[in-house]
Amino acid sequence: MSSLDGWGLEQDKVVTETYLSRKPAPRSVTAALASVSFLFLCSVAYWSDIGGIAMFLPASREAVFVGGEYWRLVTSMFIHADLQHFLSNGLVLGVLSFLVYGYYGPRVFPAMTVLLGAVVTGISVESYPARVTLVGASGLVYLLAGFWLSLYLRIERRWPLKKRLFRAIGFGCIVLLPTAIEPGVSYRTHFIGFAVGVLFGLAYFSREKQRLRAAERIVFES
Repeated sequence: MSSLDGWGLEQDKVVTETYLSRKPAPRSVTAALASVSFLFLCSVAYWSDIGGIAMFLPASREAVFVGGEYWRLVTSMFIHADLQHFLSNGLVLGVLSFLVYGYYGPRVFPAMTVLLGAVVTGISVESYPARVTLVGASGLVYLLAGFWLSLYLRIERRWPLKKRLFRAIGFGCIVLLPTAIEPGVSYRTHFIGFAVGVLFGLAYFSREKQRLRAAERIVFES
């Protein structure tokens, strides 16, 4: 970008710092560890069926929208089919919760993203046969990824758009792409979660644009 200074000379505007240049909030590691630990404890309770609780935790269209058991939209996000399922979601959740909490605070994660994660689960189970059940945090994980990447593309103006896109795609491939196609995995929920996350990110940027842009440091080069 360019502008004219007081002497009529054309200058290039260079963004040297952005909102994402600063370090994450001091408690980001704690938030990430607490999130993964909570996920693990809930999953253990599900596997152990403590007090016969396991049958009340997964989500299905029949249980939620026919039986009116809406809490399942939340509880199903925090339980997993087995240890491998937990590890595949827990590791990525740790990374993304560190980033999202660290830069956008607890009102975004866990508050808004968990609420929207329940919406993702509701949309997903509504699209399946009545008794198909969903468990796992993958919808929430992909929501967080969509939120983070959409904001990264809008905020990180130190780099040209093509470079930002390349970095975002690389991050998404490393963190989100499965190593194999598994029949029991709801890839539909992944897509819904990512789409909701992107929409949330764009809405958040629109609301907070002035504050986020105020963190930029701009220099002019002639």
